[in-house]
Amino acid sequence: MPVIIPFDPWKGPLCTCPPKYSLSAYTGCSHACRYCYISSYIPRAFQCRAKKDFIYRLRRDLRRIDPKLHISIANSSDPYPPQEDRLELTRQALQILLGEGFKVQLITKSNIVVRDLDIIKRGNCSVSMSITTLNDHVARRLEPNAPLPNERLKAIKKLTDEGIPCSVRVDPIIPGINDEKLEGLVKGIANVGVNHIVASTYKTKTDNFRRVVDTFPEHKERLTEYYWVKGERIGRAQYLSKNVRNEILSHLKEVVESYGITYATCREGLTKLHSAKTCDGSHLIPNRMSLPKKTLASFR
Repeated sequence: MPVIIPFDPWKGPLCTCPPKYSLSAYTGCSHACRYCYISSYIPRAFQCRAKKDFIYRLRRDLRRIDPKLHISIANSSDPYPPQEDRLELTRQALQILLGEGFKVQLITKSNIVVRDLDIIKRGNCSVSMSITTLNDHVARRLEPNAPLPNERLKAIKKLTDEGIPCSVRVDPIIPGINDEKLEGLVKGIANVGVNHIVASTYKTKTDNFRRVVDTFPEHKERLTEYYWVKGERIGRAQYLSKNVRNEILSHLKEVVESYGITYATCREGLTKLHSAKTCDGSHLIPNRMSLPKKTLASFR
C-alpha cells in the first residue's frame, strides 16, 4: 500500500484545493480533538502508531508521483505526535523530500515543528498551523492532547523569524464554543507574521458530534438545532446552513483582511470570499531549490 496518495480520494464536492499529495508517517492522531473526523474511517483513531516500513515505502512512492505537485504532511494524523521525538519519521521524510527538491506543506497543531527548522529553512517548505481559539480552557477541552494555543503561536513566530512562510487554519469554527472571540484570535495570528488564514466551520458526523456535545453539554441543544434541524447535508457530513456559514466566514474575512492577510475558506462553497491564489496556502511554498535532473529523468 502506498504512503503517498492523491489528496481528497472522496472527491469532496466543495473542495477547492489544488492537486496535491497526502503523506503521513503515522496512522491515527494522539491529539484526540473532540471534533476530529478521522474516527469515521480510521480504526483506533486516537491511538497513534507508526506506519510499518515507512521510509522504505516513501522512497518507493517517490518514483511514481508527479514531482510538480506538492506533498501535504499530514491530513489525517499530525506529523508531530509524542513518538516523533524518538522515531523521527517526519524528520527523515523532510530530509528526503526537501533534500531532493520536492515541495512540501507541513500541517500541524504541534510546536515540535520548530525542531526541524534546520531542514525546513533550506527547502521548498511552508507550514500551516491549526489554531481554533486562544482560550486555554476551551482549547484543553476541545483539543485535549494538543499543545496550547500560545505554544503554537510561539512556534509560528520562531518559524517566521527565520523566513518560513506560514499560514493558519482556523478550523473548525463551532457556534457557541469558539466563534465569539475570533477578532482576538486573528490579532494574535497577525502579530506572529502569518501570511494567510484559511477558515472552516465545523462539519459534523454522528461520532464526532457525540464527542463534542459530551464535552460541551451546555451547547448540546443549540448545536443539535444548528446542525440536525436547520443544517444541511453535503456529501458525508452535516453542515450549518449556508446563510449561517456565510455570516460567520464573511465577518471573519473582514477581520483577517484588515491586517493585510489573505483569506480563504475550506469546503464551504463560498469561493467568493477567497483572496489568495490557493485556499490551502500552498501558494506560500518557496522555490529554494529545484529537483535535480537525475531525479526528474526518473519520472519520464
